[in-house]
Amino acid sequence: MAGGRQTPRQKLIGMMYLVLTALLALNVSVEVLDAFVLVDDGIRQTNVNFGRKVDMVYDDFVKQRALSEERVEPFFSRAMEVKDISEDLVTFILESRSEMIARVDNIPIEVADTLRLIDMRRKDNYSTSSSFWLTEPIEGGSAATIQPGGPGTRAHKLRTMIEEFKESLISKLPEQFRDVIQLGLDTEGPFFDKFGNALTWQQAMFDRQIPVAAATNLSRLVTEVRNAEFDVTSQLYAAITADDFTFDKIEARVLPRSQIVLQGDRFEADVIVAAFDSRQQPEVIIGGRTLEGGRLSIPATSEGLQTYRGVVRVIGPRGIQEYPFSGDYIVQRPSATVSADAMNVFYMGVDNPVSVSVPGIASGNIEARISGAGNRLVPRRTEGGYIVRLSSEHNVNQNVTITLFANIDGTRRQMGASTFRVRVVPDPYPEIAGQSEGPIPRDVLAGQPLIPRMRDFDFQMDFRITQFTMNTTIAGDFREWRSTSNRQTPEMESAIRNSARGQRFQFENIQAVGDDGRTRNLPPMVFRIQ
Repeated sequence: MAGGRQTPRQKLIGMMYLVLTALLALNVSVEVLDAFVLVDDGIRQTNVNFGRKVDMVYDDFVKQRALSEERVEPFFSRAMEVKDISEDLVTFILESRSEMIARVDNIPIEVADTLRLIDMRRKDNYSTSSSFWLTEPIEGGSAATIQPGGPGTRAHKLRTMIEEFKESLISKLPEQFRDVIQLGLDTEGPFFDKFGNALTWQQAMFDRQIPVAAATNLSRLVTEVRNAEFDVTSQLYAAITADDFTFDKIEARVLPRSQIVLQGDRFEADVIVAAFDSRQQPEVIIGGRTLEGGRLSIPATSEGLQTYRGVVRVIGPRGIQEYPFSGDYIVQRPSATVSADAMNVFYMGVDNPVSVSVPGIASGNIEARISGAGNRLVPRRTEGGYIVRLSSEHNVNQNVTITLFANIDGTRRQMGASTFRVRVVPDPYPEIAGQSEGPIPRDVLAGQPLIPRMRDFDFQMDFRITQFTMNTTIAGDFREWRSTSNRQTPEMESAIRNSARGQRFQFENIQAVGDDGRTRNLPPMVFRIQ
């Protein structure tokens, strides 16, 4: 058998081969050779178990591919190629085994496929089995021109397929794994007979080997093929799982919990090795001090840019190796931002939208409070957004303050406050047909209602006219009429329709009430009939 490092499974297979060789070296009876049957039965059961184990790896591949096709696909496609070439080799071995048994016992191949070795009638007829493998041509030519076990024989073809199989399996593995795995299936030898004469692999396998031994040896070959298939597919599967990666590069990494630190707090970060051996704990040194658990914690005592540097020590192939790291962070005072979305004041009787934020703090960890009895902060759907609704009892001469608190590491801290002036919503301007003064046709002015309109104001408040008076001079007499709504009275409309060109009409004592319930005295309007 070939030397080199072998896995326990390969050592077991090698011991089984030695047992077979020892049995063949003995001149034993046919009854003793029945022991080969027991060995073959055990090997074939092992092959069944190997097949199940390999199928489990393929099933795991399918599951992983469904979870992350892009990452798994390169290894999955290689595993499928390994499966195909393994099946081709196993099929050739088993079909040749059945054909040899059929030739030895002169029975149909269909019967030989399921025949147990215990039922072979000519277990010791090695001349037929040797000829089948070593001298019978399979791809043209004649027995006279073929060298025993040479090109054109089944033994040579099997050896070639095994060597191509091994080369193909190795090529499917990532480069870094090719020197690690041992496939077995040795065809190079050296091999010797019992007298110490050198043999080829073909001769060692089939020359004067009784059929029951050759059949058992072929079952052993299937075991080695399945073993190689399992090792390669398992290695390919391990290549896609992070826990089993073999890394050829290592870097120190610092993972800060936050890039922004409030004055009085602490800068904290996890210092790790990006590729590491889980069986050892890296040593992290900064400022000549070894960090416990690899966690960096620096008090934030002053504002501005702060820097740090250190090394990570790990035990590598060349002993203790050091990997330097460095970084920086910014320390700033606690701060908070409260901004009115429309103006820098709050108005009575309307919804005042505001936005709040604290740098470095998630909105879910911010609490806003407003001063003044009855004043309310109503959350909006936007992140950090609120509506300020002032109480109708609030004194317009008293400012309102919004204070922000933040939950930092389980502690409630005040982060800042903003103060806003309070104002009453300005008065609207009355209009008739979109005009508030100037020349106007009598047909446009007559019968039109008074409409209060807001000018240069970003908030929405509705007003309604509750009363007004209209006056004019008719034939030298001053005449005045009063309305208790925003509509002209019939007398007003009649006076306008019977007016002369150039006649003036004044609308005065105009009062309006807004949504806030306050009564407003609006400016007068003067129109001249065109």
